[in-house]
Amino acid sequence: MLRVTLLVVTLFAALLSGILAAPKSGPAQLIQRDGLMLFPQPLPVSDFRFIDENGQPLVPADLSGRWQLLFFGYTYCPDICPMTLTHLNRSWKQLSAQQQQQLGVVMVSVDPQRDSAESLSSYMDYFNPEFRALTGNPQALQTLASELHAVYSRVDRADGQAYLMDHSANLAILDPQGRYRGYMAPPHDPQRRLPLLNWLLDDAAS
Repeated sequence: MLRVTLLVVTLFAALLSGILAAPKSGPAQLIQRDGLMLFPQPLPVSDFRFIDENGQPLVPADLSGRWQLLFFGYTYCPDICPMTLTHLNRSWKQLSAQQQQQLGVVMVSVDPQRDSAESLSSYMDYFNPEFRALTGNPQALQTLASELHAVYSRVDRADGQAYLMDHSANLAILDPQGRYRGYMAPPHDPQRRLPLLNWLLDDAAS
């Protein structure tokens, strides 16, 4: 319980510092609605280099040109990750073809030690072949998680059981220019997320 409490406190402090660090000038306003928060100004994301689910190098430019929903997870996750991907797939299928072309979904593995490109490929294909995954660079993972206000930590278990990973469950939003635009807090069920995705793609983007 103490570990979970510290994780939540750390995440809240990171989110607060990011919001306060956002520029206050200009006509943009902080937007909050049903778990969605868009910052007054987008925040920069550092250059990074991962391996994608196909074993190919991936850099920020490969994600540009469309809105991206990034979340931090791993294939051995027993609950949050498969539930999040299931919900996102259901929401995705209710978007129009044009909206689908405007939106990407990416899982950033917090467990690069076990999550190979091959394992991520079959895992993501199970939920939606259009969804992507990143792994293979612990240092880039640490930097990106910090910039997107995500936290994660390894949880070792007794009796020889495989370790787990605690991680935050927000969906970080990158705009088509690759900047950190905001986030969506859980739960991510389609009834809650679909109206926000429609608004993000059709209204906020204009």
